[in-house]
Amino acid sequence: MSFKELLIAAKTEPKAQMEVIELYQPLITKLSVVSDEFDEDLYQDLILAAIKCIKNFKI
Repeated sequence: MSFKELLIAAKTEPKAQMEVIELYQPLITKLSVVSDEFDEDLYQDLILAAIKCIKNFKI
């Protein structure tokens, strides 16, 4: 499945959404570190924001 097909599927399928999230997992984890400490709440907020962006992404 191409990345474009994955994004199209992720608009409606939770499994495809998780595949996209897994692709960006290292970046999300990196952005969740504040003052050299991992912030679990920020991590969850970033995951939710990513899912929202996936659903609203225009292809």
